[in-house]
Amino acid sequence: MEQPKTENVIANRQGERKTYIDLLRILSAFSVIMIHASSQYWYTLPVDSASWLVCNSYDALSRFGVPVFVMISGMLFLSKEGEIDISRLYRKNILRLVVICCVWSSAYGLARCIPFLRTHEITLKECVKQMLAGKYHLWFLPMLIAIYMIVPVLKIFTDHCTRKQIEYFLLLFFVLQIGRETLAIADLSETVSSVVGLLDVELVGGYVGYFLLGYYLYRYPLSVKKERLSYLLGAAGLVCAVVVSGYLSLRRGDGQAAVFDSFSIVTFLASTVLFVFFQNRVGKLSFSPSARRWIREISENTLGVYVMHLGILELLQARGISSMSVNNVIGIPLLAFGCFIICNIAAALLRRIPLVGRYIC
Repeated sequence: MEQPKTENVIANRQGERKTYIDLLRILSAFSVIMIHASSQYWYTLPVDSASWLVCNSYDALSRFGVPVFVMISGMLFLSKEGEIDISRLYRKNILRLVVICCVWSSAYGLARCIPFLRTHEITLKECVKQMLAGKYHLWFLPMLIAIYMIVPVLKIFTDHCTRKQIEYFLLLFFVLQIGRETLAIADLSETVSSVVGLLDVELVGGYVGYFLLGYYLYRYPLSVKKERLSYLLGAAGLVCAVVVSGYLSLRRGDGQAAVFDSFSIVTFLASTVLFVFFQNRVGKLSFSPSARRWIREISENTLGVYVMHLGILELLQARGISSMSVNNVIGIPLLAFGCFIICNIAAALLRRIPLVGRYIC
């Protein structure tokens, strides 16, 4: 959702903004809200109930959001011509993310502490700890900051390596990260688990793999045959995510989210397929100038939507508005859509605050 603030960074060869990237970013932001809307009762409902299966299905189908956000950032940064200006990178991108992270961590922590401060049930020191801890979904910002810090090195790599060398790195990412996380889903023996644990190689693991994958797919689009195959694999992966997670949860007696973790094979396939679909299909669609303006506006709100959405969901739930207010088959998407609208309005207003708006969302 955070994007390089460089001139024409989302521009095509004719200098026009890539609307399909804006649309993909919007969809990814909505998917993140869907995850948290569907998980409101995921931990408390019986895993053999129909309501839990609905929650689990929506959750499994929405896990592509963060990987796709990272893929978009990789495409935008690494496809830019010329070397990355490190000073500008820190001033325009990293500093902004650091400030936004501090602002919202403090806001969430302070919100938790205020009721207890009034009754002196919490010390100032503990309040500061809560403000530093923030909210769990804000992990995304430090992760993105860390990737941005190594972007100048990654840019040198992508500018001077061959296609096969990038593919080699992505193969390592697939085997040592995606493969390892996927194997961990199964009931492995202690010996096999120990061997799988040896595959934890940080240099080619983590979200850097998705960052490079976004660039690779943009620079080397799939052939028509491979594209169609990817759609079949992606659809099969999503079905497997729902079925396998439901089966394992029933078998083990509690929810099993590892099946649709960001680095499971099903999420990897879903994220890749969505990126390919938007690039190859949605990218060919034409939009009116008015539609493009609205899409761009909503796209630029996505970072604000991300940092705010969990707080909005909790505020709504405290007032009796949750994914179970009506049948959760429609309750979950309705809640997510309502939260998305509220967050967009708030983000649009906050972004327009003079001088400090860009450092809030």
